[in-house]
Amino acid sequence: MGLVPDIDKSATISNVRSFFWNDKKYQRIKRRAWWDGIKSTTTDATGVHGSCKGNSSEDMMIDYAAYAQAKRAVDYAIKGCSNNKMFPSQDILQFRYIDQNEVREVKEKLRGKYGHDTYIRADKQACYEFAECIDGVTRKLHVDRKIIPKMLVKKTGSKQETNGN
Repeated sequence: MGLVPDIDKSATISNVRSFFWNDKKYQRIKRRAWWDGIKSTTTDATGVHGSCKGNSSEDMMIDYAAYAQAKRAVDYAIKGCSNNKMFPSQDILQFRYIDQNEVREVKEKLRGKYGHDTYIRADKQACYEFAECIDGVTRKLHVDRKIIPKMLVKKTGSKQETNGN
């Protein structure tokens, strides 16, 4: 094994797709990062506290901040991917995985330049690039790995190390 570990591209791509399509991963980040249910704290003029323990407003703010940071990390990672004619990774990630369009719609938005095989290759490339970018961005932005799991899967001998699932 050299300085750069061998990556299991198939498992890595699967992790990325699972991340975007699983309701408990990216979809949850989207919901919680834009949640507008946070309210300012209220004080009781009588000085008598209710039966609620802890500061639920503070907990909601902390939760919101963690998910907003995760959403920001996803956006930055997408911007770090290729965006050229051969590999329109940013567009594929946006149209297919963020906007959740059908493959047919994505191909139309890419102005019909991709047949089935070329689109599949470009989609796999986009997912792989995203995995490479998001792992670095989550470290830099200190995103909790419970929110955005590690997506790159390293090959280790006969067994593969699977991360994120």
